[in-house]
Amino acid sequence: MDRENITVAKSRSRREITVYECDSCGERSLGEQRCLECHTFMRRVGIGGHCPSCDESVAISELAGTEFIVGS
Repeated sequence: MDRENITVAKSRSRREITVYECDSCGERSLGEQRCLECHTFMRRVGIGGHCPSCDESVAISELAGTEFIVGS
């Protein structure tokens, strides 16, 4: 019986493109899971980046009004 080899692609970290927000102080960060102010772990808001106007971390879902899921 011949078997076909299956190659599974390596998963990539999405942390560097993920926006996180601190539940305690509201501070946001791109790619950093720990709040620099409170020293606690932040919750994931979604995939995003820095706003070109104000340089704040913003999730794509907030701009588009829908949730985005990044495929593997």
